[in-house]
Amino acid sequence: MNTTRGVARSVIKGRNGRGRVAGGTSGGRHVPYVRHARTSTGGIVGAVSFDLDSEDEDAFQEARGTVLDRFVEWASREISIGNEGAGELAGDVSVALDWKWGYADGRLTTWLPGDVAEFLLEWCPRKLSITQADCLSILPALATFFAFLDDEGLAGAGSSPSAELVDLVATLADDFVAAMGDRSRFGMAKSLFAAAIDEGVDASDPAEFMEWMNGFNDKPGEERFRILPDTAFSGPARRPGLPPVPTPGDDDVAASKAEAPILRMFDELAGFVGDGRKLTQTGNFTLADARVLVDLLGTGEVMDWAFGDRTFKTRSAAELPRLSLVFAWAKKAGIVRVVHGKVAATKRGKTLGRGPAESFDRMVDGLLAIGPLRAQRDPDGWFAWPEVIRFLDQVSVHLLIAPYSRQAPVPIDDLAGTATRVVLDSFRFRLPDDVVEQSIVTDVVDIMDAFELAGVIRRDGTEQDDTGRRRSGGTVELTPAGVMTVRRILGDAGYDTPAAGRFVDATAVELLTGTDKNDFPAAYGEITAWRQAREPEQAASELADAVQELDDPALQNLALAVMAEIGVEVSTPHVRRIASDPVRRGFALCWLVDHGQAAEGALFDPADPDPFVDVLAQRMVTRGPDGLVSTLAVVGDHGRQIAVIERLWRAPSSAADVVLAVLGEVHPSKVVAKAARKALFKRRSSSPGR
Repeated sequence: MNTTRGVARSVIKGRNGRGRVAGGTSGGRHVPYVRHARTSTGGIVGAVSFDLDSEDEDAFQEARGTVLDRFVEWASREISIGNEGAGELAGDVSVALDWKWGYADGRLTTWLPGDVAEFLLEWCPRKLSITQADCLSILPALATFFAFLDDEGLAGAGSSPSAELVDLVATLADDFVAAMGDRSRFGMAKSLFAAAIDEGVDASDPAEFMEWMNGFNDKPGEERFRILPDTAFSGPARRPGLPPVPTPGDDDVAASKAEAPILRMFDELAGFVGDGRKLTQTGNFTLADARVLVDLLGTGEVMDWAFGDRTFKTRSAAELPRLSLVFAWAKKAGIVRVVHGKVAATKRGKTLGRGPAESFDRMVDGLLAIGPLRAQRDPDGWFAWPEVIRFLDQVSVHLLIAPYSRQAPVPIDDLAGTATRVVLDSFRFRLPDDVVEQSIVTDVVDIMDAFELAGVIRRDGTEQDDTGRRRSGGTVELTPAGVMTVRRILGDAGYDTPAAGRFVDATAVELLTGTDKNDFPAAYGEITAWRQAREPEQAASELADAVQELDDPALQNLALAVMAEIGVEVSTPHVRRIASDPVRRGFALCWLVDHGQAAEGALFDPADPDPFVDVLAQRMVTRGPDGLVSTLAVVGDHGRQIAVIERLWRAPSSAADVVLAVLGEVHPSKVVAKAARKALFKRRSSSPGR
């Protein structure tokens, strides 16, 4: 198949992220749609010229309409996406044609690499007001347009070969997406729209946007500069932000790096190949060597595996994905090299065992360079989809954002679900979505297994599949080395990856009052860093002191929640201490009951009903109105409930107002609800300023 069409086919996607894998599958093989080339007519079709004067708008409109009509007809026919799909592609192509006429040389069908780079990396980031997700559709549309020009013989004289232009689009893809999110590149108008959207303005509503603009123009110059980080102003560029994450200790990171499984495998591989071991003509290990390496490296693969009564012979080492991964990875990391049909250990490979941790970053970068998924796949194998594989390799590290941000194990099914949604939004398949999903789950499992070999993550709770190699299910958690690696790589990719630790030396009160409880990820990161700097017993004791010192119920409950994470056994004595405090005991009693350290009846003491207000408030927040009503029922029948309510209006807790108000609205008994409204009226009457 023509190379130009093949590359174009690999990146053809639809508008607004709905891409297309233009090569369908038949028995797992790709079926090309573009079949032949036509004779070139240069820059003229009939009486319409595509080389235009920048002042002749009428000629431009006619030429653009002609070329786009031809493009829609071609795309509908040749890549089988129908008029609607072709029209979506044409919409993105029209943006490029507008740029070519209005900002470049006006030669609509003549494109050079410099044109592609300027359009994607300079003009679009500066002028085109769309999101990074939406901008993805421009890349396949542009690549498809170049294939169209070649196929229809419309490429102008002096235009670069279509294959070169399509390859360049693919090469610039990552830089283009990053540039579209880099606000330091935005022009004035695009910066204004972005700033308005940041503040919740519907920029598509002229009246709402103009109201925002009037407010913007009234701001002092310094504040306008801050809002618009554009080259016209001197404000800082904004980067997509992640919550602050604690930095692991140096010793933990070093130990984690040294334990990376791939380093042992590299050491074993270098020792096995020594000064030279012959490869096959296709550059793979011989079957005899592969049998030894599968056991020596512990790849978990089975040679000549059996299925029922049948045995499937392994005919090439290329059929062993894990071994192929390790071999390609070792070559990229400089552990081994291939010369004249032999593989030999390099100097780095021979000395790897003396300081494996020093090679960690190089090793991880090598994995990303070869593609953690691509290196395990045979491009000519059954059900091969190289376009999707390349895409998943590009987003592989981004799948680790959830484990990085949460600093906790994340189900691998959640990561596979994220990958599936992104792929289905970026490609269009002839297969049912559930079939695509099954394949992507397998792909994500293999990616995560590669990251586990690298020592970036650890997987727990997995189940072995029938092949004995792939493990399904379970969770993914970053290692200490993985935290530092993901922070570095995401930072290089344009994310803001702050390190938590502003409150490491602060008291628990300073920690809880200093963090923004409305920004839970950021608060959680700071709390985690604070905990890591203390022994569990010390952290629990300080948090218990904070509960007794603080007056904010939300912060008191947050402190108790953190104590639960520290551990029930460690924290229970400290919570019992809080429960002995008549002013703070309500929330503590709820904690003890919820963690099996007290019976439900302990929530209410008839001799001391005041703390019961906090109990009711906690149940209302955590379990909703039904939880509030059912907790009130622990005091007894409606008569006893009314008796308690009549005493609660004097309770010192600020939560009494809310509890009484909600009971007055939601309690199913009219007499109880009326008693709550009456108690609330008395409470407010006794303190008008409340």
